Amino acid sequence: MADKFKKNGKGVHSAMFAADQFETLLKQSNCKGIRVYNAYDEDKKHFTMFLVGTDANGNNLLPSSDDLIEGEEYSIENDSKTCPPDCPPNDL
Repeated sequence: MADKFKKNGKGVHSAMFAADQFETLLKQSNCKGIRVYNAYDEDKKHFTMFLVGTDANGNNLLPSSDDLIEGEEYSIENDSKTCPPDCPPNDL
């Protein structure tokens, strides 16, 4: 599947998130899962991905504003290393 995407897809094909980013989301109240979104970073002019927590019904647990203020009940994790350009030697 990864090879097929790389041949036919455009932009980022993977993103590496640190374990503590997953832990941050999973520690949020009512968080039972994590959803990964493809995105476009206007500032950096490249495709990327971000993570949001989900509840038991699959609903996103989102912060109350787009400003991603620290201390909110829910957060978005968007600091990843994307491939390309940061691809591992054993990239799929």
